[in-house]
Amino acid sequence: MLVDRGLARIGRSLELSPQLAAATDCRDADGLFQVARLLLITAPPAWLRLAVSRDGVTREYIPASDLDSLRWLEPNLDRLLIEAHEHAYSSAETEWQKQIGDAAELFVLAALRHSGLKPVHVARISDVYGYDIEVRDPRTERIEVKAAGPRTARTFHLSRNEFDKSQQHGDEWRLLQVIFESSAFVAEELNQSHVEGVYEIDSHQLRRIVPPDSPRFFWEESALITPPEEAWRRSHLALDPEFTIPGFRSA
Repeated sequence: MLVDRGLARIGRSLELSPQLAAATDCRDADGLFQVARLLLITAPPAWLRLAVSRDGVTREYIPASDLDSLRWLEPNLDRLLIEAHEHAYSSAETEWQKQIGDAAELFVLAALRHSGLKPVHVARISDVYGYDIEVRDPRTERIEVKAAGPRTARTFHLSRNEFDKSQQHGDEWRLLQVIFESSAFVAEELNQSHVEGVYEIDSHQLRRIVPPDSPRFFWEESALITPPEEAWRRSHLALDPEFTIPGFRSA
């Protein structure tokens, strides 16, 4: 395990990495604490991303068996998890978010196919469309898909291009947000049971929320948008009960 994580190598004998050697030089409990920190950084558990946020640690997202195994690190467990999260994911957050976003798109595509439609995954063609999925039956629908977990529900990042296209296409454009249950982030396989729900907001509601451009305000790349709860409605889209995909992998 130590070799796989780059913490040791096998020569004529087992040679510890400088980080692990320094940790083992520490005395007693502090040495064990530093070893645990290194192990969490080099091979973070899947739940670490979900359990740690800028607001701190939410222990409800840590599997009970793992939490029991980590209790010997009290009262410094939260501090250790926050530090491990910062070191492990500072450069990998984009890939993780892409995995979640891709999964949300696949759930929506499967649901549309399950309902008898033939959606086109235009996001795979180009970002220029300003939405992810197009359906013609015969009315054209242009669907932008966003993903969220329990803490980020009903909040999303929107690019300037996505917003402009929402206004250009009007009634044809809508945004669907797939909200995953916390269990989804540690599951080996995802299915309908890992989705809390699918909610939507239309282009007209979006226009009411986003401030208009002015000589003093203009956004170019993207914005974090949190619509009021009344702007959302639960989507009538029914998920495919047979659809499954592999679980999220630690980046």
